[in-house]
Amino acid sequence: MLAILATALVSLFSWPAFSQTPDPKDYPREPTSCTTEVTIDGAVSTATYDFVDRALQRSVRESCASALFIINTPGGSLQTTRLIVEKILASPIPILCLVGPEGGHAGSAGALILLACHVSGVLPATNVGAATPISGGGETLGDDLRKKIVEDTKSWAMSLAKKRGRSVEFAEKIVTEAKAYDAETAVKMGGVDIRAGSVADFLRQAEGRDVLMAASLGSDAGTTQKVVIGASSPIEKDWRERLLSILTDPEFSYLIFMAALGLLYFELTHPGSIVPGVTGAVLLVTSLIAFQKLDVSWGGVGLMGLGVLFLIAEAFVPSFGALGIGGIVALTMGSILLYDPASGGLTLSYWMSIGVPLTLGLSLLALAVLIFRGRRRGGESVAESGIVGSVTQVERLGDDGVTGYVTVRGELWAFHCSGRVRVGEHVKVESIEGLTLRVQKTEVG
Repeated sequence: MLAILATALVSLFSWPAFSQTPDPKDYPREPTSCTTEVTIDGAVSTATYDFVDRALQRSVRESCASALFIINTPGGSLQTTRLIVEKILASPIPILCLVGPEGGHAGSAGALILLACHVSGVLPATNVGAATPISGGGETLGDDLRKKIVEDTKSWAMSLAKKRGRSVEFAEKIVTEAKAYDAETAVKMGGVDIRAGSVADFLRQAEGRDVLMAASLGSDAGTTQKVVIGASSPIEKDWRERLLSILTDPEFSYLIFMAALGLLYFELTHPGSIVPGVTGAVLLVTSLIAFQKLDVSWGGVGLMGLGVLFLIAEAFVPSFGALGIGGIVALTMGSILLYDPASGGLTLSYWMSIGVPLTLGLSLLALAVLIFRGRRRGGESVAESGIVGSVTQVERLGDDGVTGYVTVRGELWAFHCSGRVRVGEHVKVESIEGLTLRVQKTEVG
């Protein structure tokens, strides 16, 4: 009842809980004069793909005429780059890509994304290229494997250049020879469409150009469309994007995965530790999201499901709050990753997605305090539950031979014996002192 009441109060203060997106019937029916603006910076990762995908969904939902991607990246995951390129090629509105700000670059993956855009441009003092694939850790690839990956990427880059009417030689050299070109040279070679002095200048030059759009269903060829530039509609990174940017860093995601395996192994070899198992499970789901083995939204569902299981288990397993805290963390992370204010549809406010797990946590903490106080009273109240007088077996033993852990009535308890015992021997509970059972060795006939 306390949890329900507190959740209702959180909902009231965060009202409207589903206020981030308009009702579909309110969407414009005709293209409006707007151009969404997205900045792609840092390494290309799952977070980048998620951000681009959400930006394109918003562009279509708001019926914007075009989208502007400002690119400044050293490169990143080739697999993610392919997914981003697929989104650009299938986009129903023109995608304009500009390497900026001045001094920025579109290296490796950024150069391939630039090739896929309907209109591409560079600002002064920027450069493009160096798209030769390398391993994620930077180590040397075997000759056969390297040749296979380079040839595959080269043919892909060349096909993108042909589709957009750009220099095939430029596309080939940035992959096979790791060539990088300054802004002027890239435009002169025909690898980039526009050299602009500013973002506004780029948009002026791009407006009115004829670009080839993706073929519609039932059509064998794409259609030609003129680029229309509208009022800028920037899309900023939110908490979800910032969280994903941290989690999907290649080195960090690898460390998360290895830590998850280590913690789960420790839990399996030391049953009842609880904390390593809870932490390992949350980190494992998180690493699967970072590795793109789980879609971000489905990963959010997985974390929330894990959180619910932890909270349920807290009522049956004496984890002293470890399962409850793990459940709260998993629910909160899952809520942030699941709901996206920028992508459309029903979305929860951050007040709600954070407030509900926090409310559950406070309720759980209050319940844990009550249980702890009841146990500290010990004596009659606990004895009545059937623990005192119970006979059980020693499961784990300390180095001193008189302390360890036993399971009584489905609960794991620490014990202190009046004499030395061995694992597997039977002991009888004589009394309870705080959270420790006083036992003595007994024979079971």
